[in-house]
Amino acid sequence: MTSAGPSDLEEAKTYRAVVSYDGTNYHGWQVQPKDWSVQADIEQAIRVVTGETVSILGAGRTDAGVHALGQVVSFRLRTRIPTERLGDVINARLQGAALLHRLDEAPSDFHARYDACWREYRYLIAKERSAVLHRFAHVPHQWPNLELMQRSVKILVGQHDFRAVSRAREEPYECDVHFARWEPWEHGYAFHVRANRFLYRMVRFLVGNCLEIGGGGKPVGHFSELLKSGERRRSAPPAPPQGLFMVAVGYDPAWPEIDLPIVPGYGAPMAPRS
Repeated sequence: MTSAGPSDLEEAKTYRAVVSYDGTNYHGWQVQPKDWSVQADIEQAIRVVTGETVSILGAGRTDAGVHALGQVVSFRLRTRIPTERLGDVINARLQGAALLHRLDEAPSDFHARYDACWREYRYLIAKERSAVLHRFAHVPHQWPNLELMQRSVKILVGQHDFRAVSRAREEPYECDVHFARWEPWEHGYAFHVRANRFLYRMVRFLVGNCLEIGGGGKPVGHFSELLKSGERRRSAPPAPPQGLFMVAVGYDPAWPEIDLPIVPGYGAPMAPRS
């Protein structure tokens, strides 16, 4: 039987894949010294099926408890497993709640993080507690006013210094937000935001401040003053992780060309409104 493991005769290839995961029981995306992560789960599966130790590259680093429908990864392998079978073989060895989709061979210099043009996130808040939704949506103590939150996030669009709504420790703090909006969702409200990059915990801080505004604790113009101040002490606490989803990552040329099937109620990646 021919081994599927690495061979010096095989040329290393660059692969890429879309990854979805339920982040509830993971300690975030990035490999941790002691705790189980999404990255560690996938790297272990690749090592088991190919015999190769690889470090996979992700388009973004999600926190513990945060989910993904459209994370993108890239890695290099020297394997005999056909590309069309590689995703299924790796998925069969994953130990947690992650799956690879649309795995294909990429240009040799493709980098999931540095080649990304934008990332899109979604945060869900629900009106009522649910045995099913509690892993995927936050139920705020006070139900917020949708109009106030929608008006408040208009200032976020464009390039701004977002250090006041992040735990990022190093510059640069500037991000270019393509769109940010709140809309009704079948169980409550959903916050949609797309930007060229996001700072550490930035989306959760944005949602936390929106909930304060929607509840009347802060004025509609709060974000304008907060971003100008650059002071995190003026920010509301970040929203909990379970409502946050990494929905999609954009590349030029576009990849993947076909949208993934999306869990009903959680929505597909959005296009900016004209």
